[in-house]
Amino acid sequence: MTSLSSTANNHPNTPPSSTGKALTGHVRPVNLRTDLAPLADLIELVFSSTMDDNGRAAIRDMRSLSKIGLGSFFLGRLNELAQGISMGFVWEEEGRLAGNVSLYPAHWPGSVGNAWIIANVAVHPKYQRRGIARRLLEHSLNIIRMRKGTDAILQVDYDNHRAIGIYDRMGFIRERAFTTWGRPSLATIPPPLNPSDLFITRRRPSEWQAEFQLAQLVRPQEQGGLGWLKPLDKSFFHKPWWQQIHHWFTTGGIEHLIVRDNDQLVATLWIDSGIASLRTRMMLMVHPDYQPQATEALLNNVVRRFKNNALILEHPYDDPVTTELLSHYRFRPNRTVWHMRLPLRG
Repeated sequence: MTSLSSTANNHPNTPPSSTGKALTGHVRPVNLRTDLAPLADLIELVFSSTMDDNGRAAIRDMRSLSKIGLGSFFLGRLNELAQGISMGFVWEEEGRLAGNVSLYPAHWPGSVGNAWIIANVAVHPKYQRRGIARRLLEHSLNIIRMRKGTDAILQVDYDNHRAIGIYDRMGFIRERAFTTWGRPSLATIPPPLNPSDLFITRRRPSEWQAEFQLAQLVRPQEQGGLGWLKPLDKSFFHKPWWQQIHHWFTTGGIEHLIVRDNDQLVATLWIDSGIASLRTRMMLMVHPDYQPQATEALLNNVVRRFKNNALILEHPYDDPVTTELLSHYRFRPNRTVWHMRLPLRG
């Protein structure tokens, strides 16, 4: 998903103090025809230190479209970021746009629930600590409930204690912290490992249940599942043949590289290299009893095979064994975020 900030890494406000100036503004839906330029300014101001390349490109697009006045029809087809902005809300205070929140459908498998993403929660520094972010969040949660949402999910920087405190008080659950690691394409290529009893191969279609059982052990749903926007669901492990064909033509397919020990599947590495892409995204799951050997075997294999590609991996922060090996193989941590969820059922 294209994102200005994939997190709700705002500067949420504490409730207004007794000496703070009372709010006189209001919340309203985003108007893409009039709000694009001030929204671009606000989001860039708040998220400049954490914005990725896609986010900066989206800011440029927003400013360009605001000048030429193409409006919501064209912007709505630009990327998913536009969808989230158009479904979000702003806070107006003293005649200016003072706060923003974006909403996105998470597109979870139907068997898991109807989750909505809360992102780009931003409040202008002049109006922080006056309760605007909390009011935007409360309004968003009411809208999600009206849309039959079962969960609200968000990401927030691991060390943004003020934001985390707000979400804690609103009932959000800290499911798990994940770190995004990156390895540049020009990093040193490691030598091959010495032979071992562990056997690396591609997963057979019939082994999806064993892989799913491994995921249930190391990535339970109550701890964030497989990762961001990937709840633990069988559909990620086994798809009907017609869905597999469609996925292959649109993304190039995902390779499942596994480690077997005495015919037992003990580790898996998902490799999504895309079509003609120089970035390879991965997901790693290893049975604790086979750390660190299976982890290093898979990392050594993929680093050597994709030596000309930049490698990206999202992995649980609470895994010191893998953290040490990633550092050894010249991966560098880019960002660590909490995955938080508010159940809305009942």
